[in-house]
This record gives sequence, C-alpha cells and structure tokens, in this order.
Amino acid sequence: WTTWLDHLVLDCFVHCRMAELFDLIADYPDSLPAVLEVGPLLNPTQLHSAFSRALQQSLCHRLLHPGAATSQIIDVYMNTIKVLRHIDPSDRLLQQVAEPVRTYLRGRPDTVRCIITNLTDQDADLYQELRRQDAKPLEDTMNNNQLHFGGGLGNGNGNDENDEEEEEEPDMNWMPPPPLSKQRAAFFDPTVGNNNNTNGRSNNNNNNNNNNALDILSILVSIYGSKELFVDEYRIMLADKLLANLDYNTDKELHTLELLKLRFGDASMRQCEIMIKDTDDSKRIVTNIQSTLRQKQQGGSVVDAAIISHIFWPSILQQDAIQHHPRIQAELDAFSTEYGQLKNPRRLVWYNQLGTVQLELDVLEADGVVRTKEVSCAPLQATLISYFEESSTRTAEELAQLIAIPVTLVQKRMQFWLNHRVVVVLLQQSVSGGGIYQLASAQQWSDESDVVPDDDGESPSGFGGNNDAEQDDVFASYIVGMLKRYKELPLHRIHEMLKMFANSGGSDHAYNKTPRQLSSLLQKLSKDGKLECGPTGLYKLVEK
Repeated sequence: WTTWLDHLVLDCFVHCRMAELFDLIADYPDSLPAVLEVGPLLNPTQLHSAFSRALQQSLCHRLLHPGAATSQIIDVYMNTIKVLRHIDPSDRLLQQVAEPVRTYLRGRPDTVRCIITNLTDQDADLYQELRRQDAKPLEDTMNNNQLHFGGGLGNGNGNDENDEEEEEEPDMNWMPPPPLSKQRAAFFDPTVGNNNNTNGRSNNNNNNNNNNALDILSILVSIYGSKELFVDEYRIMLADKLLANLDYNTDKELHTLELLKLRFGDASMRQCEIMIKDTDDSKRIVTNIQSTLRQKQQGGSVVDAAIISHIFWPSILQQDAIQHHPRIQAELDAFSTEYGQLKNPRRLVWYNQLGTVQLELDVLEADGVVRTKEVSCAPLQATLISYFEESSTRTAEELAQLIAIPVTLVQKRMQFWLNHRVVVVLLQQSVSGGGIYQLASAQQWSDESDVVPDDDGESPSGFGGNNDAEQDDVFASYIVGMLKRYKELPLHRIHEMLKMFANSGGSDHAYNKTPRQLSSLLQKLSKDGKLECGPTGLYKLVEK
C-alpha cells in the first residue's frame, strides 16, 4: 500500500509539472530548482512518452504560431535545450520534442538573420555559446548532427556521395539504444559514462551519448543542414554595420569575426576578413587624401568614403543614378581625383544614393524661433535641399529634372524636410501634377497644422498615401481581435501580426503601414477610448 501511494503521489506531481512545462522553460534559469525536481521522477513513474507529448503540444500551441516573433521562438528553443539537458543529458528526449520547432523555424524567412543577430550581440545568450572554450568547429560536429537530428553541415547542395564513401565500416556489435521508458539508471543517472560500470556495452553507449552531445550553436545551425546560409547572412549583416560605421572603428567586428572563424572555419570567413580590412584601409586612405587636399585648398575635404572591394562584398543594390548638386559633386570629384593619383590606375565608382550627409541648417522650430542645428540625411535629401540655396521656391518637376529622378520620388524625399520645418508646400498639385515647395517662414508654419510622418520612402506618395478611414476601421478590428486573445501587445508585435493576418486570406485592404503610421492609428484608438497604452509601451483593451 505504501509503495502504491508513493507512486500515486509521484505520478500526480509529474502531471502537475507537465502542465507547467512551457512556463518552466520560459522562466529558465529562475525555474531551475523546479526543473531539477522533475528529472529523477520520470523513471519511477514511466511517464517519458507522456512528458514529451505534453511538452510538444505546449510548444505547438503556445509558441509555433504567427503571433510569436522569430527571435522569441529561438530564445524559447534555446531554453528548451537547456532544460531538457538537465532532465536528459543524452538528448534523446530533446530529439522527440524539438522536431516541430525545428520544422517551423525552417519555414520562417528570417530565422537565419535572427540567429546571426543573437550570435553577434554581446548581450545575447547565443554570444556566450560562441565564446565557449570547449566548443568544437562545426565541421567536426557533422556526424553528430546526423546522429542527433538527421541533418549534417554539408555544402547545402544535397550531394552526399563523398560523405558516404568516407563513412567508417559499421560495427557488427552495435546495439540500438533502448526506449526512453526502459532506460533506468543510465537515462537520468548523473554518473553516466562512469568507467566503473561493469557492463561494457552500456558504458560504450553512454560514452557515445556524452561525446555526441552538441552545443546549442551546432543544433541551431543543423536546422538547415548547411553553414553557408549563416555565413552569407553574416556577410550581409557585417556589410551593413561597416557601411554605417562612420568612425571606421572595427575592433568589435574583428573580435566577433575571430570567434566565428573558430566555429565556422577560416576559409568560410575569408571574405568577411577582407571586408574588415577594406574598412581599415579606407580610414588610412581617407586620412591621407584629406591631408593632401588640406594642403592644396583651404579647409580641405569634407568627404569620408568607405572604399570597398566589390568582388568580396555582398551585392549592393544599385538604385537609379542621381545627379548631385554641383556643390556636392565638386567635393566628390576632388576626392576621386586624389584617389586616382594615390592608387593609380584604380578609380572610384560612387554609389550616389548610399551614405549619410551631415548638414547645418537654420531650422524654424515649433515655437517660431530659428535655430541652427545639425541634420543627418541621405545624399538625395541633401541634394534636394541644396537647390533651395539658389531659389527659395522650387517645383517638384523642376527638382526632378535637375536630379534626374521621378517626380514621385521627389515628393517622398521632400517629406523629410517638411517634417523638419525647413520647407512648406504651397501647392500639392501643380499644373503638371507635382507640388510646389518653399522655404518655411514663421507665418506659414503657424498656418500648417498637420505634419505627415516620414515613411522612409515606403508610401506610394509623399502626401499621406492611401490610409483612408475605411482601411483604418478594418485594421482596428484586427487589432481589437488580437488584444482580446493576447491581452497586451507592444507596437512591433501588432505591426508584425497585421502584416501576416491582414495580407492573407484575400483581404481587400492590404496592410502597408509603417510602424510610425501604425502608432498614429493606435493613438487615435486610445483617444477614442478603445485602447490604452501602459507605462511599459504595451497596448491593451480598455476594460468597461
């Protein structure tokens, strides 16, 4: 009777913990004491299969749905690996539970980018995995990936003939591992792999399990079976960081690259190494050219350039060529001439629409006072505002002819200066269809009440787009439905869910709002008393 009662108590306790598995994983490592209680109880209760099914169902129901961001799914998956390894160091339980998560992540388009982002973020958990001293190169874990999750780190082309030729001869004494419910002491015993075990066959199996244990990075990379996808994504991300690095400081990127070379191999990271070298060389070349120009002309050059070896960099989208303002073009030509003399016979080819321009402008603030402040903008926006030095009034058609771009693009980019109160619109539609712009005055801004948010060029026009009241009502119904189910959501989650839900199912109203436009809609709903935004930035329905 006592034995039966003890078994019943343990069975009830394990079932209670099974209902809380997802919360235990989400709260890890704070939930570690509760996790350690579960492991030793699965053997006497024989609930291995029920345990894996319960966790798999919880993950599918609460995690694998469009409302969860990819980065959150990856974080929960990493916690799942850590929790299950406290319960089962052999990873056999993890194999049964993780397959739906891996399949779902494989179908998400941004999985690779999210993994690389976490891998290069010094505050992320995955970065600590990258810094592990005992971690092996990914090539060395190829066979382990095949053993654990049925995928290897090949070249991604599906040709495994060479791998089959290099396989070792099969061991005729090999025995399959017993089912989870039959692995008594070996399954949860912390002394697994102890050489004092008198059962030679069991000891070999246990040692194999320990040796084949993969680190978290190897498991994430094995989702796709090829490390080349991650290397290419890192190259794109590294290119973005280097081109946005205005002070040419590459210490952080170089440190991360050295860590990645230990895991992905030197050959895979060769192009990334050249990209960082290009940035370091650019700093030296720019300093040299600016010093030369300073001696030839008073004031020197105001141009900083990232000079890249385009063969080794990711393909840069070459947008329509633009004609810079003569004042800006003269600075670029002087820089190009000095570079040609310094690196003859090499010549510079400028990507005119890439980069950042620092301007000092006399800007009319909301209080009517003119103040001088620095503005960072794109080269096209700098060219547009430069033409207002010669004339205080310009039409969109005139600017389009001077810069050789479409009128619609002029309207989009001029919205930046409208929002900074540098220019105003005298007439949104002229005779030929474009607008008329003029440098702002205090009287004009007192008459202007609405400022259209800058949409970074995503709107089809520069004057508010097609966000009519009917569309807002449709999107508001989606938002209310989301908040009824999820209670509280931040802005970026609402934005991602609207892109998934509103653009599917044959809806007549495609969602193309920017986050800033969505924020305006949420503020409107808050004013109407439908929503409220808490101090943490989470939106929820107003309780009636």
